[in-house]
Amino acid sequence: MTNNFKMKISKPEINYLAQTILTWTLINIALNLIGLSITKLLDKGEFTFMENIGNEFVKPLAIQTFLFSFCLVPAFIFLKNKKWSLYAFAFFQVLIFHLIFVLNLKIHPGIHFASTFHNPGIVYLSYSGQYLIDVLYQYFPINGNFENGAFAPANLGTFYIHWILLNIVYYFAITWISIRVANFFFENKIGKQLKVKPKKQTKAES
Repeated sequence: MTNNFKMKISKPEINYLAQTILTWTLINIALNLIGLSITKLLDKGEFTFMENIGNEFVKPLAIQTFLFSFCLVPAFIFLKNKKWSLYAFAFFQVLIFHLIFVLNLKIHPGIHFASTFHNPGIVYLSYSGQYLIDVLYQYFPINGNFENGAFAPANLGTFYIHWILLNIVYYFAITWISIRVANFFFENKIGKQLKVKPKKQTKAES
């Protein structure tokens, strides 16, 4: 079993995965810092400083990096299509986000989202959020019932766009960017192989 595992991943592939994870992490940190800075510039009175940098910034980004790595490595090893395996975390988020969304939908009175801040799904969505996307709260705030631990957004569509859709778009976008940045700076041959597909010879060319 050990020999079979070693045949599935080579040292250049390990280097490529490490480079991709590092690049993804640094870009994610940078974009979140940009989001925090923009929010502070837009509303200095409301957003002066973070109450707990560890829980509100370091921990969420560390969890995101861990999950990105946790999804990427097995997918890269076992999936035949290596290019799509790089987006494993983004596809994983699509599934988990929508599962949380559907499980917390209530039918009466009318379709709405209702939960609590202590719900594991809400905690997961919170840790998966991005400060760059949170800039939109300055223009499109999510109103609702958030007292006494309740989490019930007033507008289902606005909540879906902010907490689900835009974060999914963000994860696909940052992965796309990270792949290209890693290929540019590290020039790993694995990245080049995934980027350029060899042209198939036609009968006339052969």
